[in-house]
Amino acid sequence: MLRKLKYLSLVFVVLFVLPLAGCVQGGKEPQAASIAGRVVLGENGGEGLAGVSLLIVDGTDSYVETDAQGQFKTAGSDSTVIIPRKTGYRFVPEQRVVGQSTEVEFDAYPWAEPDFSRWGVQFSFANHWDWVETMVFSPDDQYIVTGSNDRSIRIWRAADGQLIGTLGGHASGVKVMEFSPLGSHLASGSRDGKLKIWDWQAGREVMTLPGHAITLTDLAWSPDGTKLASSGRDNRIRIWDAASGAELQTFTDEKWVRTVAWSPDGSLLLSGGDALDVKVWRVESGELVTEFEMGNRVMVMATAPEGSLAAVALEGGALKVFNFETGEEMQLQEQEGGVATLSWSFDSRYLAAGTDKALHVWDMADGKLMQSIPTGSHILTLAWSRNSQFLASGSFRGIMDLWSAESGEKRWGITGHIRAVKALAWSPQGDILASAGEDVVVRIWDLAAREERTQLLPTPGGPLEDLAWSPDGTYLAGAGHDLLVRIWNVDTGEYLGDFTERIRKPFVHAEGFEFAVGLKGVSHEDVIFAVSWSPDGRKLATASWDKTVAIWDVAEATQVVAIRNPGWIGTVAWAPHGDQVAFGGYDQAVYVCSAETGKEVKKLEGHSDWVRSVAWSPDGKYLASSGYDGSVFIWDLGTGQMIKGLGADSYVVAALEWSPCGRYLAGGSHSGTVRIWDVSTGEVLYTYPGRVLGLQTLAWSPEGDRLAITEYNSIIILGERD
Repeated sequence: MLRKLKYLSLVFVVLFVLPLAGCVQGGKEPQAASIAGRVVLGENGGEGLAGVSLLIVDGTDSYVETDAQGQFKTAGSDSTVIIPRKTGYRFVPEQRVVGQSTEVEFDAYPWAEPDFSRWGVQFSFANHWDWVETMVFSPDDQYIVTGSNDRSIRIWRAADGQLIGTLGGHASGVKVMEFSPLGSHLASGSRDGKLKIWDWQAGREVMTLPGHAITLTDLAWSPDGTKLASSGRDNRIRIWDAASGAELQTFTDEKWVRTVAWSPDGSLLLSGGDALDVKVWRVESGELVTEFEMGNRVMVMATAPEGSLAAVALEGGALKVFNFETGEEMQLQEQEGGVATLSWSFDSRYLAAGTDKALHVWDMADGKLMQSIPTGSHILTLAWSRNSQFLASGSFRGIMDLWSAESGEKRWGITGHIRAVKALAWSPQGDILASAGEDVVVRIWDLAAREERTQLLPTPGGPLEDLAWSPDGTYLAGAGHDLLVRIWNVDTGEYLGDFTERIRKPFVHAEGFEFAVGLKGVSHEDVIFAVSWSPDGRKLATASWDKTVAIWDVAEATQVVAIRNPGWIGTVAWAPHGDQVAFGGYDQAVYVCSAETGKEVKKLEGHSDWVRSVAWSPDGKYLASSGYDGSVFIWDLGTGQMIKGLGADSYVVAALEWSPCGRYLAGGSHSGTVRIWDVSTGEVLYTYPGRVLGLQTLAWSPEGDRLAITEYNSIIILGERD
């Protein structure tokens, strides 16, 4: 009963609110009428525009075209919606409900052509693929650099958290990092024991040091920038010459060394670990100066930038601050769950500790707790800005945040997908972007604010393969590996339900007789790879590996047509004129079928392997398709002939989408490369070089001036750069 009530509310909204639904309120039947109209060039004194396709929603014709004078006639009612389309033009209004008028007029304006020579990355919604283990501020506080278990180092703009660069080269997770005192070089160490020094501004590796035989645990630059100290599970502490890479000193402890830190003058090096003490070494001579018993394993240590204070976090949660010259000690509040990271402020007054879902800040003038900030995630690393009271924190799931240490306010946060993004959908209004993928989270991004707005619940029961907005931008449909088609109202965040009232498979299959009709309580019997709305927002098409394309009545949440196919189906797209769907899959053909009856209208043959993606031109006259044979074809649907093949690469073009103006086609391949073609000439106008294998989705903005693509778990917005 609850499920039916959800759909009753959906019926009301779909039938009476959607601007494309075209139903007459008050229960009156629409009356058929003859509708005449004209499309004129808005900049040429009312000259008619020929060859405009007018998509008729809720009329008797699927579409009509203007004649040489820009005039057209069609049958319809006062609820009929007319949408003009012609390659290279935009229209005012974009669509029109006929209403009481029997004559309608549209003004046409040439669509501004993008300058693809100026295209590049405008901004991104990006984070690490795995937990963030280490982070540091650049000496000028303009950038924050993070290292992750995903083996990458990323450079973020501190003002807004935008990703501006990536360093790659470590063969295992990046464990520790630190800037040289002057900031010209960055040192990083990975779990496999290797150390690297980078010219981080040039994005160039300077040298690799042999490091340690097994896991590296910590590293630190000397205050004068001439040396690097490192520690590892091999019970060794090593001092390296930063210019030549030569090993200058080796200190040996009896047990695993977890952490090292320099004294402010660079003459001493402190180390701690499983030997239950902190050792102080004189660097020049290599002698052990003194030892401070801690009574437990030393997990983390940090020395203050000024003076002779060192903070240590012990196994079990004890936190101490001691003077390594006098031995004087201060015990801070024990932290339940332990302390994972410590960081001193630039002026040595404040000490920050990252714990299980909290960030604590002490004022060391009196040893009192100044801030306790709940973070909602276990903090693995902290970095204090060098010239201001800001703290950056990193944690599991790739989360990064910037905090005010004084007020506890979060200035910005970076979070996002932690696994591959497989679905992108740009809202028709152009203000938000939806994404989903292997981490089973549907995220809604605010494009103006460049931040995540919300996440949709409930979380799907498996990875999502596709998302699609309703024509008015109110509803989002998604589907994937849990075999359900789900619908959300994005404006309210309400989950409206899923489709399970479907047409069952017949008893007799190609494989033989079956006693059961298949799974119950699901939308399809295998993974759903694509969803597509009808132009009027009343129906939805879905494609599945169960060899069917399903046509759903959204208001009733029931399947009304089931189109059978000889093989698995991986892609489906609804025609702009509303009465046909195109799909393809395993049997290498592209099919165009009636969405009303399921009957085949055209079969387009030319691919020599699976069909991976299909996309209609905005005017509905052409269809683009890509296949596992590496080809991209353009089909004329009037003749059913392939009229052009577009050059790609040896990788599969996994995603195709026509630009709103109809001039361009964007394609993203499994190599990560994105191309934008001029459809009329076949020329490649723009190429985004592939950097991460596995790109599976992309989406044009409604204005056609930007393109959203993916790089594994990151979302990149391409467009003209200033």
